[in-house]
Amino acid sequence: MTIKVIAEASTELERRTVGWGVSFLVGEDLLFDTFSNEDFLKENLVKSGIDIRQLKYIVISHDHWDHTGGLWHILKENPAVKVFICKGFSTEFKEKLSGFKVDVVEVEKPMEIERGIFTSGEIIGTYNNTPLPEQALIIKGDRLTIITGCAHPGIVTMLRRISETFPQRIGLILGGFHLYDKSDTEVHRVVKELIALDVERVAPCHCTGEKAIDIFQREFEDRFIKIHTGTELEV
Repeated sequence: MTIKVIAEASTELERRTVGWGVSFLVGEDLLFDTFSNEDFLKENLVKSGIDIRQLKYIVISHDHWDHTGGLWHILKENPAVKVFICKGFSTEFKEKLSGFKVDVVEVEKPMEIERGIFTSGEIIGTYNNTPLPEQALIIKGDRLTIITGCAHPGIVTMLRRISETFPQRIGLILGGFHLYDKSDTEVHRVVKELIALDVERVAPCHCTGEKAIDIFQREFEDRFIKIHTGTELEV
């Protein structure tokens, strides 16, 4: 299965120029998160040869602006798409979503979205001292591929929760690890915990932070994958 990075921004320069956030196309018809900048997302979908009307599923990791910016345009163009959100998303977000009359699935526990692709279920983290629900996307094979939006609950916490339901080895984790504001010591501790969890490869981006990404690259060496807008991975 192919994962394509439709839109990704990890640096302050990118934040000022194209936007902030992530969006991943999984296979040909599932979009995980929708970046912040609607125009940048649309442009990159076109470059990738993706017709919005071919999308069957959209999974939103959490209801922050940098992961939902392009959602509303997609829903206008493709009202047949099914949207997976966490049950605990804000009332404001749910009310806006209800105005599009699309099929919405409120996720609480792990569930299969389409064959071999699952949501982790709702995992609660915090943001500004407020509870924040988030879900990851899981591609199940001989090994697991796990895609995160920001990992506000903590990337290690999320992986441990996922392992309770999916006991396979983790072949790859990619996405935001939310370490941009952490010290080098804290990042190294996360790296050690991921190694202890027998994670095979990592591809951190977005809110992981440039310094933390450099640490992951040094520690994982050839098991580190550098990703950016346009990157394609086979899993």
